[in-house]
Amino acid sequence: MKLVLFDVLMFIFTFFIAWGCLNSIKAKNTFAILFGFVSLVVFLFADGLIIYYLAKGA
Repeated sequence: MKLVLFDVLMFIFTFFIAWGCLNSIKAKNTFAILFGFVSLVVFLFADGLIIYYLAKGA
């Protein structure tokens, strides 16, 4: 398996979601914090799968 544009975009989107979560915490916006946290967990899981399958070489 090789690294494709989608994989790179997933890492970039994860970075921006984490950045948004930090800004939401500073603004004390509860809905944005929870939504961002759930999105961040999903994207981190997907990033973990990308890294796993890249390292596995499947």
